[in-house]
This record gives sequence, C-alpha cells and structure tokens, in this order.
Amino acid sequence: MIICLVSWVVIGSSAIAQPDTLWVPDQDGVEPYAVHYAPVRMDPQYKRIGHFAFDTTKVAVELDYKRGQPSGIYRAFFPDGRPLIFAVYGFGSLHGDWTEYAEDGTVTLKGQYRQGKRDGPWAFRKEGIIGHYKKGEKHGKWKYFANGNQTRQEKFRKGALKRTRTFDQ
Repeated sequence: MIICLVSWVVIGSSAIAQPDTLWVPDQDGVEPYAVHYAPVRMDPQYKRIGHFAFDTTKVAVELDYKRGQPSGIYRAFFPDGRPLIFAVYGFGSLHGDWTEYAEDGTVTLKGQYRQGKRDGPWAFRKEGIIGHYKKGEKHGKWKYFANGNQTRQEKFRKGALKRTRTFDQ
C-alpha cells in the first residue's frame, strides 16, 4: 500500500542546491522523478519551488517556508501539472490536511497529521480502507471494503489489534 509518495529530503536545510525524489503513481505502480531545489533560505517567509530534473520549466513541488523551516502549504504535482499531493505543515512538521490524488483527479488518500504524526480519520480509497489514527498509531475501528461492501472490521487500541470481525459476501 502506497501511503506516502514523497521522500522528505526536501525538509532538511542546507547551503547548496538539493536533489529529492517525487514518487508519482502510474498504471504499473510508482515512478521516481528527480526534483531539484534552490538552497533553503533564512528569509522570514517564502515559497520554495522544486522543478522536475527532466524539464526544469515544470514545477514538481511548492512548499511554504518560514525562517528556514517548512510552514504552510505543500503541493506536489504530476509531471503534466495536475495536483498529486496537498498537505499542510506546522512549523517544521506535518500538521493538518493530507490529500493525495489519482491521475484522473479523484482523491485516493485523505487524512490529517498533528505534530508530524497521523491523527484522526484516514480514508485509503484505492485500497477500500477507512481507519483512525491517534498520535501516529492505529486506534479505533478500521473498516475494509470490496466492491462497495464491507468485508472486515478491526478494532485497534494504541496500535495493537484487539478484535477482527469478517462479513459474509
């Protein structure tokens, strides 16, 4: 299951231009694309832009920065410019919405982060899973679907599986 499509090397600060990899889903799985960024600046606020290495006229990633740290909106794009990921950073870590899109524009993954950890409800639409995280661990009910019907339900407490229930089809 593809949960996070982006290598977060972009977040570290350095004085030189920085390469990164954006993992883009396609029909056969995922395809790695090299992304290049200008060095992190210590400006009070700016938008850091990453361009695809194969075509530096195309934007791969945009990320708001404040005083050298990711803070604000993160957007990643398919090579043709369509949205791939929308996320929100607090000061230095993921803190807010996380949304991933398929090539056709439908939402494939939706959830939230709190202080860098998954927290709250998450929907893995391609896989047919709806679950809940608490401080980065599975917590509460997780429901699994196939062809629009619920096939299984699991209950977690602080990351530990407590109960599984299957449903006849």
